[in-house]
Amino acid sequence: MMDRIVIYKVLWVDDDDTIVLGTQQDADEYGIELDRYSNWQDAEVALTSNFEDYSAIILDANCKIKPTESIKEEFITAVLPSLTRIFGEKQKMIPWYILSAGTMRYFEHTISGAKYQHEEIPEWGQMLYIKDAPDGDFRNSKYLYENIIRVAKEQTNNVVLFRHKDVFEYLGEGKLIDGRARKIMLKMLCALYYPEENIGYEFKGNPIRNVIEYVFRAAHKQGILADECFDREEIKLQLASLYLAGANVSYDRTDKTKQVRWGDEGDFVLPEDEARLMQNLLCYSNVDSHTKEKKPYFIDEQKKELFFGYVMQLCHIIKWFGNYASEHANIEENRKMQRTVDVVSEDSGKKQVDLESARKRYEKEEVVPTCDNGIWHYKECCVSVKYWTEGNKMVITEVSLNTNKQTKSDYPYFAKYKILKSSFSNNK
Repeated sequence: MMDRIVIYKVLWVDDDDTIVLGTQQDADEYGIELDRYSNWQDAEVALTSNFEDYSAIILDANCKIKPTESIKEEFITAVLPSLTRIFGEKQKMIPWYILSAGTMRYFEHTISGAKYQHEEIPEWGQMLYIKDAPDGDFRNSKYLYENIIRVAKEQTNNVVLFRHKDVFEYLGEGKLIDGRARKIMLKMLCALYYPEENIGYEFKGNPIRNVIEYVFRAAHKQGILADECFDREEIKLQLASLYLAGANVSYDRTDKTKQVRWGDEGDFVLPEDEARLMQNLLCYSNVDSHTKEKKPYFIDEQKKELFFGYVMQLCHIIKWFGNYASEHANIEENRKMQRTVDVVSEDSGKKQVDLESARKRYEKEEVVPTCDNGIWHYKECCVSVKYWTEGNKMVITEVSLNTNKQTKSDYPYFAKYKILKSSFSNNK
């Protein structure tokens, strides 16, 4: 069977429900995904909306034009003008083939008319295949699938899909990142490799920034990005980027003590190199900030090298995030890494305190406090010990914020404790 590195998506129009499962299984063996419709009206909508997704089209010779109508023997005659119109609008053709039982009354006449149009594109190969043709017959469906793969490999889109298969495995319907991001990435990469076929470079909104937003939405869906990085449905892109890089981020502009972070101090999702790339991408694409933006965007011909350089960096980000999400597939465990941070900002604005992280570091720890200038403390924790016996230990039972104005600058936390091995009672 064929190498299934690339999955080719094919629009299939056939109204016979009894053959669907078997035909789809046969196609799957060749790495072909059949997107099936029982009538041309629905199939035409799908083709128009998702034109770039399809590598080929398979038509039954005797099918329904509309879902409410009966089967039409003139089905092919009605469909081919629609295909011609769509190809003209898209300024690109998709190879099409006929897979039929061949039992209709005017079959040979219908096929002769269709073959005239098909033979104008000799690279597409044979047009007609018969559903029940024996294995050795050249009209057997296996030869159809092999032909589709051969032709698809030469198409611009599928060349790009092959070159960046490790990117597109995370993009698409039912995959990690929204299918709309797939369309944008495919269009940008096709413009990079085949500029003569993509004159104008027009997009709806900034394409790089839009893809980043779909990546962030995928991170949120996986429990990796906190709700606080959203303002209603709109993503705070800079906030989300910093959060994934392991920073404490303020999500309330009026109250800087309200912060969130990923994990404990020192934890992060984006490593340093990827975090730097993300910031660069956001700075470069700092126009048309959100996916709702529909303002036309054109790649500057004089700066196209710069644009496509960032497109390649975006490929790396997608691959990295896809791998990370695969290794952290447990959504509930991911959500447990989201931290709400209690923060005290000093008057100087230079020092911030992460209470949640301090609790994890100090609570239940057995320690020996020290005294400096009459203040008993353990590291950053102030304790209310008045005297101490050498050799004794305490176990910290609870950590809170130190509210004492005189000591909190040096010891931002206050520790409650229980004394161990003590000859006196001084429990707090």
